Amino acid sequence: MRSRYRQLCDSSPDAMLIVDLAGQIRQANAQAESLFGYGRHQMHGEFVQALFPGQPMALGVGPEQEECSGRHQQLVASRRDLSQFPADVTIIPIQTADGTITIMSIEDITEAQRAQFVLELGLDVLETADRDQQALLGHLIRAQEQERARIATDIHDDTIQMLTAASLRLQQLRHRLRGAEEQHILDKLEEALSMSHSRLRQLIFDLRPSGLGRSSLAAALQDYLEQMRCDTGIAYWLDAKCTVPVAAGNTVLIYRTAQEALANVRKHARAKTVWVELTDVSEGCLARITDDGVGYDPADVEDRPGHLGLILMRERAQVAGGWCRVESTPGSGTTVEFWVPLDSPPDQPETGHERAA
Repeated sequence: MRSRYRQLCDSSPDAMLIVDLAGQIRQANAQAESLFGYGRHQMHGEFVQALFPGQPMALGVGPEQEECSGRHQQLVASRRDLSQFPADVTIIPIQTADGTITIMSIEDITEAQRAQFVLELGLDVLETADRDQQALLGHLIRAQEQERARIATDIHDDTIQMLTAASLRLQQLRHRLRGAEEQHILDKLEEALSMSHSRLRQLIFDLRPSGLGRSSLAAALQDYLEQMRCDTGIAYWLDAKCTVPVAAGNTVLIYRTAQEALANVRKHARAKTVWVELTDVSEGCLARITDDGVGYDPADVEDRPGHLGLILMRERAQVAGGWCRVESTPGSGTTVEFWVPLDSPPDQPETGHERAA
């Protein structure tokens, strides 16, 4: 029986020892010699604990241990030159006619542990980079919104006040000029001032939407869509079904991306109706904006000057850990979808969404 196990030991591709119940090495194969740096005759008769100093090993069959069932231990092994290495040791006690022997298979797991360390370090670096990216995104969003608010305040407190003063002076001038030609010129001037006043008010609204001040994404989009309907006649349908609370930074990001998509509808689509839907998807918010306008060929249009907004929508969503895509066909309208994570992004974008009716 023992000769059979000796043959098994010699033919094994792994470092292997045969140890008696007292812990003395009775046989070591060539791989064990190479691993530990000892000749097999040097190892023969030595106690196996010398190869794993200061570490207990259960070599026999315990009360709950079945014969020929292996136990794994991760130990620190010591070579002849006193260098050490982490080892995965499989201990298999076997009952023979001459008594109990233990077969030990030893694997140097230095490279495996190094790979695990590098992997864990890489994951830590990625997590740190992700946190840094999110912090940078939050800082940029706050800085942009603060600058927009400052510009809106300046327009309201300075430019609009000057236009209001100019309108009052125009009314005073109207009382002094009675000629038909002068009145016609005054009418044109008053129309220009009124249009400028209206456009500046719209700019203030775009820069500082009132709904976002109340931390309500749905309210802000409702206000924007209603203003767009009043200005252009484009009907809208809004379905805000996000039930997960959205952080303030993500609220702004979703709103600004949707605003960019709706601005494209307003400027280019010649649409009659626009559908806006917000849905909880994969621990994030999925926004879908669809219009029934003239559509376009994305490959033919997006690289042209004046369409930077399409690129910015994608980059804004990607920096946040999400995604954005645009689907359009000439004559069949346009759909913009983007997803922003509230926790971690999904593996793939959701597909197969139908237009809301």
